[in-house]
Amino acid sequence: MRLTLLAMGMVAASAAHAATSDSGPQHSDPEKRLLGALSQINSGKIDGALADLSTLIEDQPDFRLANYLYGDLLRAKAGRIPSFSSQDDSDPYTAQKHALLEEARSRWTHQLQSPPANSVPNAVLALAPSYQYAVVVDLKRNRLYLLKNVNGVPKIQADFFASIGENGIGKFVEGDAKTPVGVYHVTEYKDDKELPELYGVGAFPVNYPNELDLLYGRTGYGIWVHGVPRDTYNRAPRASQGCVVVSNEDFESLHQYIRPGVTPVVFSDQLEWLSPEDAAEKRWELVTAVADWRQRWEQVDTEGYLNYYASQFVSNDGMDKQAFSDYKRHVNANKSNIDVQLDDISIFRYPSEQQMALITFTQTYSSNNFQAVSRKQQFWKKDPEAGWQILHESRGE
Repeated sequence: MRLTLLAMGMVAASAAHAATSDSGPQHSDPEKRLLGALSQINSGKIDGALADLSTLIEDQPDFRLANYLYGDLLRAKAGRIPSFSSQDDSDPYTAQKHALLEEARSRWTHQLQSPPANSVPNAVLALAPSYQYAVVVDLKRNRLYLLKNVNGVPKIQADFFASIGENGIGKFVEGDAKTPVGVYHVTEYKDDKELPELYGVGAFPVNYPNELDLLYGRTGYGIWVHGVPRDTYNRAPRASQGCVVVSNEDFESLHQYIRPGVTPVVFSDQLEWLSPEDAAEKRWELVTAVADWRQRWEQVDTEGYLNYYASQFVSNDGMDKQAFSDYKRHVNANKSNIDVQLDDISIFRYPSEQQMALITFTQTYSSNNFQAVSRKQQFWKKDPEAGWQILHESRGE
């Protein structure tokens, strides 16, 4: 019977290896029960797996993967070729079977290779106190993580299976049915009552396209994190028009932690998990660069300050490096003193971009002739020779 899972392309493992510790991330209950059945299959306990799957299907009849696994085991017991190993492309259900196979692999692989305890996602190195929670989606592995802010460091609170765009990762143009890669935030909450059935119990739109997307010419709209129609437990790994989709049960679990207008959402195609020490080192490298940038500004060292802006720099109001430099030289010519305080700092290593980070903070600026408090975001890019430089920013004074 172990051949059933081997035919599905999975790696056999002991139930002890597959089990999730009580102190680790919590799966939704149907997934936990499904994984328990898979562990029993890997241990050769076929009758136990059948019994567990039967109960799961009774409680969650719309869980398609559980139904297919149950039928697959019954066929195997009867001596028939498991449905998942069929390569008959004339079978109208082949595409659906392949999607279920991909889902099974994704869930099982996550069970075996879940992030180590206390590890930090490379996409979120530091969280400001205003961000109590953050969401990171591992697009390649179909996994959504809810992160809790613990003294500025993100810790996994829960994780869920998630579907993405039917054409994969890296949205660039409207209608390409791909999920974007980037750092966003939830803009609002849409209640079940105002949504078509496709979106399930609710939706959280995000601010795609963001400023970097617009700078790179990316188009499209309507990227949401949302639920599923009530006739299914979840959608296939690649099934949306670009949104990230979780089960209605999982959406309800997320709902209580998400703050529209605040909660950051990272869609990553390069998610890795760092040790606390490695995360601290990467965090310190960026903190040091920002601190020196601020110090140069406070010292009215205009040229040293401008050296932190890349030659390709563009401000949010369209100024290039030359125009911005002329502007700052003009402004600073009238400054006898400058004080800049940065608070509520968050650091995100930007996904899909080599050596890029998004740093957000509240800036309190005061000088001999001007005062202002503003919220600023800066996209930093590491140049092989010049080091970390600012590629784009939302500009305060």
